Amino acid sequence: MRIEAVRLERNGDRTPSAEEEQMPITEARLSWHYRVALPGVHPEAMALIRQIACSHLRLWGLAELSDVVALGVTELLTNVHKHTAGGCELEMQESGDGVRVSVRDFDDALPAVKQPDEDAVGGRGLLLLSRLVDELTVVRLPLGKRVSFLLLNALGEGSGSAYRGASDRESIALRLSEVDDLSGP
Repeated sequence: MRIEAVRLERNGDRTPSAEEEQMPITEARLSWHYRVALPGVHPEAMALIRQIACSHLRLWGLAELSDVVALGVTELLTNVHKHTAGGCELEMQESGDGVRVSVRDFDDALPAVKQPDEDAVGGRGLLLLSRLVDELTVVRLPLGKRVSFLLLNALGEGSGSAYRGASDRESIALRLSEVDDLSGP
């Protein structure tokens, strides 16, 4: 069984995948999914979008991931605002042991995670995000790209990277929350 909080397909139906049809009822579990189309991404809307993302995490029982997800959503949407012509789609999928967050835009230029020059004003966002999450991916699509990250909760099996451990993630997220509280919405 899968419950999705998304639009129906164009024909109004959602057909289950072959894997879902073959899944015994004893293995069925609830899976949450949130998707929203953003015709334009404006800095003024970032605080509201972060609040919506964190509200979904609380609903899904993944509130401990809120700070890192809020940072990731802000970074991905800021990149859309700065480097594309506008619209995008934000998607969050509960994965049983964490959450996958994706932003799809319609620009063909792919971002790169790189070490910026010391005196560079920007360019550190994806590098920081890559060290906080368990997986960061960029996929070229027929029209645009999808940038996604996977963040596992403390109970999930992560990669074991020193940068990605739950205690490191919590201390970094705490410092980010303190900064966010000082700067306002």
